[in-house]
Amino acid sequence: MEKARIFELSTIVFAIVILTVLGVFSDIYLNSINTGAYLSTTQRQDAIPIKVVAMQYAWEFIYPNGTTTTDQLVLKANQTYLLEITSKDVIHAFYIPQLGFKFEAIPGYVYDFYIVVNKPGVYDIWCAEFCGPGHYLMKGTLVVVS
Repeated sequence: MEKARIFELSTIVFAIVILTVLGVFSDIYLNSINTGAYLSTTQRQDAIPIKVVAMQYAWEFIYPNGTTTTDQLVLKANQTYLLEITSKDVIHAFYIPQLGFKFEAIPGYVYDFYIVVNKPGVYDIWCAEFCGPGHYLMKGTLVVVS
C-alpha cells in the first residue's frame, strides 16, 4: 500500500511541475506579444486608428488619411495601432494565426484592439467564422514594414 501512495504523490507533484512550466512559458510568450493589455497610456494615446470592416468575402481597411485597401493591411514595425474591428453583414472573425490574434467582427459592434508588431514580414489574415459559401475566399495579408 505504501508504494501506491508514493506513486500517487509523485504523479501529483509531476503534474504540478509540468503545469507550472507550461504556465510560465505561456506567460512569457503572451507577454512578448505586445497587445493593448501591456501598453502604457502614452502608447495607447499615440496609437494610429485603422478601421477594419469585414464583409462577405473580403477585409476592408480604412486608414486615418481616408485611404482604403481591400485584403491587405500595411503597418510599420514597432508602431502602436488601434484596429477598430466591425462587420457590414454577418459575423466574421479577424484571425492572424502567426501572431495568435483572433477577434470577432460583429455587425453593429466595434472591437477596439491595440496591436504592435515588432517583426517585419508578411502575415496571413483569415476569417475564422463561417460566413457563407465564399468563406474560404476571405483571406488577406498583414504586411509589416520596417
